[in-house]
Amino acid sequence: MTAMAEGLNVSRVNKSFALKESRLEVLRNIDLEIATGEFVAIIGASGSGKTTLLRILAGLDQADSGTIQLNGASVQGVGPERAMVFQEPRLLPWLSVEANVAMGLELMGESRTDALRQARHYLDLVGLTAFYDAYPRQLSGGMAQRVGIARGLAISPDILLLDEPLGALDAMKKIRMQQELERLWREQNITMVMVTHDIEEAIYLADRIVILSNDQKSALQVMRVDLPRPRQRSDSRFVAYREALLDTFHLNDTADADATSNATETTP
Repeated sequence: MTAMAEGLNVSRVNKSFALKESRLEVLRNIDLEIATGEFVAIIGASGSGKTTLLRILAGLDQADSGTIQLNGASVQGVGPERAMVFQEPRLLPWLSVEANVAMGLELMGESRTDALRQARHYLDLVGLTAFYDAYPRQLSGGMAQRVGIARGLAISPDILLLDEPLGALDAMKKIRMQQELERLWREQNITMVMVTHDIEEAIYLADRIVILSNDQKSALQVMRVDLPRPRQRSDSRFVAYREALLDTFHLNDTADADATSNATETTP
């Protein structure tokens, strides 16, 4: 695979972990190209290596072998060109909302005045203008996650990595946050890579969906989502994508088997 001059390039990445007296292979020969400004979702069953891959992209974990390049430069360790948003917002409880967002900027050398000014700008973007002085304990789960996203955007990264950031939200809050995340992606023109377990979320947000296999024997699959935005979940084409992904994970087979079993049990 030829490396791109722009965007993210992952080439033949492997990762395993020690497991008693053996090694557990989590990622095998992963090849992936992500264009600048693209929204990519990574899905797969538990244990397929989704979060491991995201952490390697962030520089929080190191691959056993393979290369990663961002805009033609080798990725080594963490760096301000990549920001990560975790499933838990991980806000410092003793700091106000604006101070939590400004902290990363101050660590990068910004003056406190400039850091707070930028923090407020990004809090405005995520709809938290009225909560500059609030503390994490005073926020709902969705609001706290907005702070985490604002903190990631504030350092102006080339790529924002999101590890199931909406996984802990209830259904209605999750849908609203998906809409907000899609709006931020469009307005900020930033590359986003998001790990999710939610098939509908992946279809709603992503330009392409990367499917990781548990057994690592199959080649990595990539599905392009060719739907206009904003996407409608009731659209027959949206439903067709959902059905295709359910088939990929054999979830429709399970549903049919359960339905047959239930029918058999209730037949007089």
